Amino acid sequence: MYLKLSFIYLYSLIHIIFAEIVRDLVCEDETLELTCPNGFVLDIRNAMYGRRNLLYCTMVGSKVNDCSATTALSVVRSRCNRRETCSIPAHNNIFGDPCAGTAKYLEVTYECKKVDIITKYACENDVVHLKCREEDSYIYIANVLYGRTNPAVCSVFLDRQVVSNKCKASNALSIVQAKCDHLRECKIKASNEVFGDPCSGTFKYIEVDFQCLYRDD
Repeated sequence: MYLKLSFIYLYSLIHIIFAEIVRDLVCEDETLELTCPNGFVLDIRNAMYGRRNLLYCTMVGSKVNDCSATTALSVVRSRCNRRETCSIPAHNNIFGDPCAGTAKYLEVTYECKKVDIITKYACENDVVHLKCREEDSYIYIANVLYGRTNPAVCSVFLDRQVVSNKCKASNALSIVQAKCDHLRECKIKASNEVFGDPCSGTFKYIEVDFQCLYRDD
């Protein structure tokens, strides 16, 4: 039976934020859940599985106060780095047992880092191709425009009519999200058949902003 002190309010999870650095802690046999906002991914700075502080996750008869698994940082980084969310059991089966018979805890320090946004264009009736290079990555759609707001885009087609440079389909984001979110590769045709026609008589284009995030295996 763990005796958890009042200063952590009887919760097994400690979550302390200093600027952009976050420190999370759970007791042995519990699961640590790390989460970043949409468009951000985990960057693991440090990890410790064992015991270095008698105040955390105390247990009657537990005497050792200086033990840690040498694999903790590499294990947490391999499971969590560059992912939006991550779950890690604080268990000997994952990290080994650095001090048998002692109540241990898992402590992880991390940052949520912004992922670069990739922008792809395709002129009307062409296909825009979205792809994340790494096998365990997936597409996260940040923004979509189908219409015309920039006269310089797809301007090489001088024979095409342009009535307006201020039009966009209101449903473009939801359509592309439904077709492409969480896939590694996706193709969308820039056409009125897909998005409707926000400005009849104007030669349009599609502009897609997306990020490549990594799966929580």
